[in-house]
Amino acid sequence: MAEATTVERSSYVQSFKKLRIAKLINERPEFRKLRRKNTFWKEVSEAMAVRERIKDLLIRDPSHVVIDACSGKGFLTTLVGLMHPKTKVISVDIDEGADREHLKYLKNVEFINMDIMSEEFEKLVRDAGEKVILTGIHLCRDLSERFIELVNRYDNVKLAVLMPCCEGKFPREKYQFIIDELGVYEGWCCYLKDKFSQDLKVRIKRDKKVISPKNVVITAERES
Repeated sequence: MAEATTVERSSYVQSFKKLRIAKLINERPEFRKLRRKNTFWKEVSEAMAVRERIKDLLIRDPSHVVIDACSGKGFLTTLVGLMHPKTKVISVDIDEGADREHLKYLKNVEFINMDIMSEEFEKLVRDAGEKVILTGIHLCRDLSERFIELVNRYDNVKLAVLMPCCEGKFPREKYQFIIDELGVYEGWCCYLKDKFSQDLKVRIKRDKKVISPKNVVITAERES
């Protein structure tokens, strides 16, 4: 009952339910398998939170390439692929066995089985085009730091949206006042925010519309 109430209160979920693609995902057999996950609404809210932060840029210029790092089954990839059909979306994940059959029905989407820690992923980001949007949901520990490293390194990454997950090693004493007030997760997220280059416009926000306690969103924007 508590979970149902949380879903009902999420404006991201309510916004999603009003979209044409919600009916599409519910009714078309190639997408309905996504609905079978017991974390479906949680993942919808996370994907909607990230899409909210990249949609204006994609509406203005759909020629950006979106790279969804550690994409899992591809909730965000599917959402962006359906809502922005003129934008190329590259879904990247190390797990080759996950069922991503639904992505094959999206003409603007490509899945690549790849470790984001690898040189191949770095080359993918570097060569994806002049205008790249890099996204990462549920990036734990060194995966979040790797994400930030590539954003800092490559000028073609114009916008990055990161939702960190489990905490890695970081100088807790430096962020102790945040940890004392808000918790270790917030301290970790502030540490990650500080790792972005000073040349980037970085914002950090806890998004309470996301159905998860790990709901801090960090955005980093590079001037064109």
